[in-house]
Amino acid sequence: MQKALLSLCLCAAVPLAAVAQAPTVGVRARDMIVGSVGTGDLQLLLDDMGAHYTTSGVNDRQAPYVFATSKDGMSFGVYTACANPDGTDCRGIEFLAVFKSDLSVEQVSAIDQAYAAVSIYKSAPDTVNVSRYVILDHGVTWANLLENGEVFEVLCEKLTEELSDTSSAQVADSAYGGLR
Repeated sequence: MQKALLSLCLCAAVPLAAVAQAPTVGVRARDMIVGSVGTGDLQLLLDDMGAHYTTSGVNDRQAPYVFATSKDGMSFGVYTACANPDGTDCRGIEFLAVFKSDLSVEQVSAIDQAYAAVSIYKSAPDTVNVSRYVILDHGVTWANLLENGEVFEVLCEKLTEELSDTSSAQVADSAYGGLR
């Protein structure tokens, strides 16, 4: 299936203030414990996943997010859930991909039941979201975060194949300003 990025939609939906240079970050040891993340951590996560950084910003609650393209060409976002209203103490991250699809709610629900490691749901009549949430409370290793990203990418690839009859494009959802 041909994967077409809808960059124009992404750029139009992200406020210019949110479009930023990729932050400069260092490296993380695989056994480093991560209990909270910021924009620099998200950028490093993308780098370690082999993804190409697209843009970053903050939602209306100041929680940081980043958009990227995977090494296989899938557009996706990584969002944070933060404990403080200033976008700090972000103890949760969500990997999210949005696929164009005309599948019914019932069809999507049936597919969701087959994939326990991700949440698959309709967000609009012509879209299906695939989400994987990682709780960082009390810390996880950097290797664990990378593994969660890998699982998300592998399952999205499988879902692309399952949705190939009705899926025409996939795009990160910049209007989704954080976790619901």
